[in-house]
Amino acid sequence: MTIKLFLKIFFSIPVWLLRCMTFKKSIIINNQILDFQTQIFLGLQSLQADGLDDPSLFDSPQEIREFMMEGLPLSSSPGMPIKTIDHVLTSEFGRLAIREYRPEKMGSISPILYFHGGGYVLGGIESHDAALQFFAAEMGVKIFSLDYRLAPENKFPSSLEDANFALEWLSKELNLPISEISLCGDSAGGHLSASLSTFRAINNLELPLSQCLIYPMTDPSCNSKSQIDFKSGFLLSQKAMIWFWEQLMNSRDNLHDPVFNLTIDSNKTLPKTLIITAGFDPLSDEGEAYARLLDNAGNEVQQIHYPHLIHGFVNMTALKAAKDATKDLLKTYKNFLK
Repeated sequence: MTIKLFLKIFFSIPVWLLRCMTFKKSIIINNQILDFQTQIFLGLQSLQADGLDDPSLFDSPQEIREFMMEGLPLSSSPGMPIKTIDHVLTSEFGRLAIREYRPEKMGSISPILYFHGGGYVLGGIESHDAALQFFAAEMGVKIFSLDYRLAPENKFPSSLEDANFALEWLSKELNLPISEISLCGDSAGGHLSASLSTFRAINNLELPLSQCLIYPMTDPSCNSKSQIDFKSGFLLSQKAMIWFWEQLMNSRDNLHDPVFNLTIDSNKTLPKTLIITAGFDPLSDEGEAYARLLDNAGNEVQQIHYPHLIHGFVNMTALKAAKDATKDLLKTYKNFLK
């Protein structure tokens, strides 16, 4: 039986039957109950590979990238045809790829510049292709996905330079002011979105319309309660997060830079922000803390918490609870667009 056929069967099994078949008890931490289908998936994932509990065990970043390409296919199909167009940009730092997603039915709302997750070390246009086709279909909006330079080959602020160049390019390409373009990203991409907004605010540059930060990494200390409570066993680990930050960091001075360390208040007005957190995620607390920091500084911010899900759920829409939550957050995010 092929893995795709096996997964198709697995995803079709009702939760009550999964409970009968597996005899597993629900995982409850901090009064949060992990979605049962997600719980069983985590067990299957651990059978295929140990995941990324400790990336330092790999010989090189490239070896990790190749390992992660063998992951299970977990994104559901979009609800309508999506046209994709690949653009190649030339900046002073080299060539950059951007993939454009055009849904068959589009509303007259702002386009999105998307930054993929992967701890700044992993991922790219292909890793998030299926997820962004789903996003574009659900929202009826153009999305542009940037293949920014990865660490550790390219330390901070390389990815930020790429993101800023892409935003300026997109404004010219669409003949739209930057104030009518929204930023979005997951995990490291959430950090990059907020980092770019903060950079532009500090330098008195035109700000994007809004930003959607999906379970963003914001705190390089990696010592929050959720980092400890969910330090391993839930796809993303505390060890992995410490390692990711180390790969990105150019020097210890970065820790005092509000563009890098988002726990530092920039004392600037930032775009209206939607922050998404998941209950069984090491990054949950820092996402909530960043929402409080923005709110206390007088910025417009909304946070949605999905207590039953894990980090990375927007890339797992073949799982029912993940799909429902992704559709829910996209419905809310649409209100942050013009």
